[in-house]
Amino acid sequence: MADPSFWHTFDFQSESIPPAVVDAASKVTVITNNINIMGANTFYREAKPPAEVEPSGEVVVLLHGAAFKSANWVELNTVNLLAGMGHRVIAVDLPGYGESKQATVEDKAGYLLSLLTHLDANKPILVSPSMSGRFSIPFITQNPESLSGYVPVAPIDTKKGKAKYRELQVPTLIIYGEKDTGLGHLSRDDLSNIPTSQAVELPGARHPAYLDQTNIFHTLLYNFIKQVHAHRAVV
Repeated sequence: MADPSFWHTFDFQSESIPPAVVDAASKVTVITNNINIMGANTFYREAKPPAEVEPSGEVVVLLHGAAFKSANWVELNTVNLLAGMGHRVIAVDLPGYGESKQATVEDKAGYLLSLLTHLDANKPILVSPSMSGRFSIPFITQNPESLSGYVPVAPIDTKKGKAKYRELQVPTLIIYGEKDTGLGHLSRDDLSNIPTSQAVELPGARHPAYLDQTNIFHTLLYNFIKQVHAHRAVV
């Protein structure tokens, strides 16, 4: 993995999303399915690169906040764009949200690990907004070797993992909205203790920053995943 200073300083808006990716995104098919994970019936959406796009081998897993669900990532074109970039994309409805039935999940890190294992999502890049921090924070602190990259978007529960952040070597792109002066700033300050992290503020954006600055959000994902892939290739 690259020196921590690389992830601190690289400009993740340095390249625009190529028109060819946008064109490929329009040809992506999104399928839906259900899987039982630790007794929780879990709904998810999945997309793969269209035939004309060479698969990158990267997997991107999209979680969601309390007021949202996997369908929102389709509506924002996030799923299609990521697949158009060559990645396999999995957008999950966490238990009790979207089309996933209510279920009690005590071991949230174990649930996420089991989900990734059953879906054959090997070392994915995990995108985790807001409420989904209940799952991603214990997961990254307990199973950091299971991730290639982490994109927290003002997640909750960041205090709970703070003692372990300095030990992590997972490339992390911390995203928060300029107007999210509560949870956005709190999560930024906590997660910035990860040595291989960089925080990016989205101008004028609220707590769900990807809604207000969707294009910037997609550009950040494009460049971040591209660099994660490049550095994985040379390890």
